[in-house]
Amino acid sequence: MFLVILAYLAFFSIALPDSTLGVAWPSMRLDFGLTVAAAGLVPPVGVLATLVSTAFASRLARRFGVGRLLAASTWLSAGALVVSATSPGFVQFLASVALGGFAGGAIDATLNAHAARTFGPRRINHLHASFVAGAALSPLLVTAFVQTGLGWRWPYVVIAVVQLALGLLFWFTHARWMAPVAAPGGDGEEHAPRTRARRADVAIGLTAVAVQTGIESGVALWAFTFLTVGIGVGPVAAGLLASGYWLVMFAGRVGLGWLAERVGPWPVLGWAATGLVAAGLLAWLGGPPGAMGAVLLFGFAAAPVYPLLILTTAERTSAAGADAVVGYQAGASSVGAAVFPLLIGLAMDRSVLAFAPPVTGLAAVAALLDLAMRMRVRSGP
Repeated sequence: MFLVILAYLAFFSIALPDSTLGVAWPSMRLDFGLTVAAAGLVPPVGVLATLVSTAFASRLARRFGVGRLLAASTWLSAGALVVSATSPGFVQFLASVALGGFAGGAIDATLNAHAARTFGPRRINHLHASFVAGAALSPLLVTAFVQTGLGWRWPYVVIAVVQLALGLLFWFTHARWMAPVAAPGGDGEEHAPRTRARRADVAIGLTAVAVQTGIESGVALWAFTFLTVGIGVGPVAAGLLASGYWLVMFAGRVGLGWLAERVGPWPVLGWAATGLVAAGLLAWLGGPPGAMGAVLLFGFAAAPVYPLLILTTAERTSAAGADAVVGYQAGASSVGAAVFPLLIGLAMDRSVLAFAPPVTGLAAVAALLDLAMRMRVRSGP
């Protein structure tokens, strides 16, 4: 149980730096002498570093062990945060973002692979609920430091101290993270038709993860603007709904994880896909009341999908290559979180009301991918 709690803490901690930029940027850009739009340069740097890291995470875990890799990655993340806090200019800050992407990608892929092997539906959902909690707390931490006049740099230092301590825990417990890490290849790879089928299954899974995180990030980024500017909801109510989106997602991961433990992951994935489509239609056709309810429904329906996609990786692809595929899925989630919100934003440049159609389209694609995955699982080898 101690390792489970430690994994929760690690996911909580890697979410903290991810959500600091939005609140820190107004003060940060003044220090660096930059425009507001320069913030758009930060996510691609982190995503590219994450992609490289997740691609190699399973190999590094096999060579050095899960516990040692988690310790080293957590310390690298702490070092990146110290560089962020002490950066004299934007170039140094971007370098720290790249270091943080390398570290966070390795932690994300390694812990997800470990969870897919050893956790059930409830625990893997709790793991990802911990990430949501960290993402919700971090802006409050930055706000508190900025409002008290201490500035945007100190929150990075505080998070670095937390991660240094976590790294020590990973190091001292590295011998307990000894669950075997599967090697690539393996059973049945000599059969060419099945190898091709597995490649198709991997591709479908990667697309499903990218679409899912695109929905989550797109709603998180654009819902407030859609509600206030697009359909005239008051800023207080829209702000409460934007916060409620994360709270409902946290509750959904806790509650639906418990449900998936009892009925299995596939029924919950099916209900979640239906809920995403319903939320999209509400946002598009339901007027202001429907759109307000849609934000919360998006949070609840999206909650269990990514954790359960990670959990079912071996079932959808192969047990032997599951660790590597989990790493690729972690990379796909970063791509989806960067690309799809950007595309939604480009649509909203033409009309703020254009938020609903692309999100509904993504939800429909997610439902079709869910159907394709369950049909291929049922068809068997």
